Amino acid sequence: MNEKNENRNCRNRNLKSKDHYLIVERADYDETYPSPWEFPGGHLEEGETIIEALKRELKEEINYDLSSEPKITNFYDEIREKGGNKSHFIELDFLIEVDKEKVAIELSFEHSSYMWITKDSEYMIDFLKRKIQNI
Repeated sequence: MNEKNENRNCRNRNLKSKDHYLIVERADYDETYPSPWEFPGGHLEEGETIIEALKRELKEEINYDLSSEPKITNFYDEIREKGGNKSHFIELDFLIEVDKEKVAIELSFEHSSYMWITKDSEYMIDFLKRKIQNI
């Protein structure tokens, strides 16, 4: 059997302003996950540190320049196997405290909308709630 191993590292950034969290809606033409609401996030690129990737993804997805120190709030670590190939999937969730009145969100082509929501919002689905359970 020809076994291939790969590492996948993923990050989610939870921008929080007092009791509000920023969520973004993926564009409906996205082939992988069309239209769900999510926290901004992405993957490490070859040769990037986690902080470099955080800065790049925030700039690319919402045109935000990271200037404060993010806090790790949650992690997920799993080995996935599909078709004889194994992937090590690591996800880190970060909290970035901001003042939403001073953040000018500009979405990338990957997203169609954004909103600031509270923990009790109807948009705060279980997947998103798990991301902020330690905050």
